[in-house]
Formats: sequence, C-alpha cells, structure tokens
Amino acid sequence: MINYSSLLNKKTSLVFILTFTIVMVFDSSIVTFSSYSGIELPSSLNVTIFVIFYIIFITSSIILLTSASKVISKGRDESSPLRLRYFQGGIIATQILSAAFILVIILQMLLLNSYSIFWLSAQTYLSHFSALAFLSLLVFLFARWLTLKRSYTVLLYSSAFLLSCVNLVISFLYLETYLTNGRFSDVNSYPITDIVVNFAGTPFPESLTLPFDVLSLCSFLCMWIATALLLSQYRYKMGRIKYFSLLTIPLIYYIFPFENYFGNLFYPLLPSSPLFIGLLYILIFSATKQVGALVFSLVFWTASSLVYNDKIRKSLLLSSIGIAILYGSLAIAPLQYHVYPPYGLITEAFIPLGTYLLFVGIFISAKNISRDTEVRKEFYKTASSQLNLLKTIGISQMEKELEGQVKSVEKRVKPFETADEPKLKDEEIKDILHEVLTELYYSKGKKPIQSR
Repeated sequence: MINYSSLLNKKTSLVFILTFTIVMVFDSSIVTFSSYSGIELPSSLNVTIFVIFYIIFITSSIILLTSASKVISKGRDESSPLRLRYFQGGIIATQILSAAFILVIILQMLLLNSYSIFWLSAQTYLSHFSALAFLSLLVFLFARWLTLKRSYTVLLYSSAFLLSCVNLVISFLYLETYLTNGRFSDVNSYPITDIVVNFAGTPFPESLTLPFDVLSLCSFLCMWIATALLLSQYRYKMGRIKYFSLLTIPLIYYIFPFENYFGNLFYPLLPSSPLFIGLLYILIFSATKQVGALVFSLVFWTASSLVYNDKIRKSLLLSSIGIAILYGSLAIAPLQYHVYPPYGLITEAFIPLGTYLLFVGIFISAKNISRDTEVRKEFYKTASSQLNLLKTIGISQMEKELEGQVKSVEKRVKPFETADEPKLKDEEIKDILHEVLTELYYSKGKKPIQSR
C-alpha cells in the first residue's frame, strides 16, 4: 500500500503546484485562443484534453486528501471546537460528487455528442458553496487571531481571504445566471468559436464584472503586500534587483488584463495575423492569476524548509498547494460560455480542494506551534521573515487555548466559591495570560506582546 503522506515533500508539492498551474492555464486559455484566432481544435482532441484534465483532478485529489488525512490524524484534538474530521468528511463528499458530475458530462459527450447544462449548474453550486464554507472558516480563524494580537500580516491575510469570499459569491451569481438563463438545456458539439462569437451577454451578470475585477485586484494586492513582507529577507540573499523583479513582475502581469477597460490594444491587429496575435495574447494574458498564485505559495513552501517538525512542515506544504490553487482558479471565465467540452469546469472543481488544504494547513500549523515548546524556541532563534506569520498565529492560538482552559477551570470551581472572594473578569484573565506569555517567550530582550 502506498504511503501518500510520505509523498508530500518540497519537491512533490512543487510538482503539484506546477501541475495545477498548467492545467488551469490550459483550461482557461483554449477558449480564449480559439475565440481570438478563429483556429479550432478537432472536437475529439478537445474531449481528449478534457478527459486528461479530469484524470489529473481525480488523481491529485486522492493523493492530497490522503496526505491531509495523515497530517490531521497526527494532530487530532477532540476538544477543539473545530473538529477537523467533520470537515474532512465534507471535502471527501464534495470531491466524490464533483467527480461524479464531471463523469456524467464526459459520458454524455462520448455517447450523445452533447451534455446537459444541469450538471454544470450542479457543479457550480457544489464548488462555490463548499469553497465558501472552508474559506469563511479561514477568515474566522484569522479574525480571531487578529483580536488576540495585532499584526499587519494577519490583517492583510484576513482582508485577502474575506475579499475572496465575496468574490466567490459574485462568481456564483455571474455563472449561475448564464447557466440557468440559457436558451438551450443541452450543449451540442458546436465549434468553440461559434459559441463564443454568438454568446450574448445580459445586463445583470455583466454588471458584476467590474465589482469582481476590483475585489480580485484588492485581494491580490493584500496578498501581494503580505508576501512581500514575509519574503523580505530574500532581498539580501537574492539581491534587491532579483527580489523586486520576483515580486513586481507578477503584479504588473496581473494588471495586464485590465487593459480591456481602456481599449483592447490587440484587437485591431487580429485580422492581419490571427495565429500570431492569438498566441501572443495567450502568452501575455493566460497565466496572470496563476503566476501571482505561484509567488504567494512561496511563503509557505520556503517556510517548510525552515521547520524541523514533520507535522508542521507537511501542513505548510499543504498550505502552499492550497493557496496556489485558490488564487489560480478563482475566475468567472471561460465557464460562462459553456462550450463543448465545458472548459473551465475542472478549474472550478479545484476551488474546494484549494480552500480546504489552505484551511487545514494553516490551522494544523497554528495548533502544533501553540503546543510545541521546542518549535516555538526554534522560531524565536531565527530571523527568517517567513516565520513571522507562524509566530503570530501560533502564539495567538496558544493564548486562545489557555483562555479556554482558564474558563473551564473557573466553571469547575465556581460551586466552591464564596461570596467574599473576588472574581476575575474576562479582560483581567486576558491581561494575566499576556503577562505570562511575555515572561515565558519574550524575556530575552524580545518586544512584549501588545495587549488589546
């Protein structure tokens, strides 16, 4: 039997990230290439590509969920209010249903040369609502940690994930409007170019495009700033030119598609050379989200090499894969066109997996850091900037757990209290915990924890 948890290391996690990136780029760019250049791939080749994407989706989901299960089982805590086994059951059910929905579509294409839009709509509901649930939990965690200890990086991550939650809602409304208000209930084997050219936009979903783009840009900027802060030490190791190039190129690259709001510069050149302009457009615009997602994943991916605890290292690798999937897959095109085959569907199906891996990875990391004294000592001996986020959420999680334990003891001794004994208020309990943590972990010239 294969031990999937042993497969999760820096090399394999990078392979997963690059594989997902390639799949998502091709899944979103084929429709754009065909509509821009007018060049159509054979229908049989399109279906074959879609089936390959489906196989990658199934295989990677099995390996990553098994690896996540191993990490959870090593750090399981039955007393935690966030019992991960329930969420684990939820994501497994989600992935099984997604695999079943997509398989039905594939069988319909192979047997009937068409597929039902009903299954696209069902997958849209499943992917968006399950991803929204996991991402909302992550926002809740970061908001709770932020209330315990003020931190710019925690605030930026909280804001980025919150904006992504809103974008998931907008994406769902946009896609579902086009899928349910279509003129046909089935999509036949028509050329992609014909479907896109004859696609008629409607006022309501098109009005959501600008808010979606603005929120996407704001979320991207929050994550970009947090990444720049956490990777700041590399400006000395790499040199300032390489460091700033690594960060600024993805930002500029991400802003490129917004040139549509100021006039499409490439469209007038299209008639002269459709193949060259089509390929140029794809090379420039197809991977804008995925390139940024790769940079964001570097925070957790590089931090994993600085941690000697195996559970924390693997949970950080899960986080790196999760954030790469989330920021590389959150889009509203090309699934809106519901072409044959339904390009964009596999990318949408990856969103719940990405949000789950990100949620589990960060939560398990914080739990293990909060309970491992040796790990915290190692963290405070190093000046690596990637660990600043982990230091903050680890200490905040530890303080939250200590606060819960104090309240639990209070309830047990309450029947034995007398009327003359002074009672501690919640703020007093928190102040005491702050003093204890300051004495234990900041006694060696460290800056004290700032109380709220």
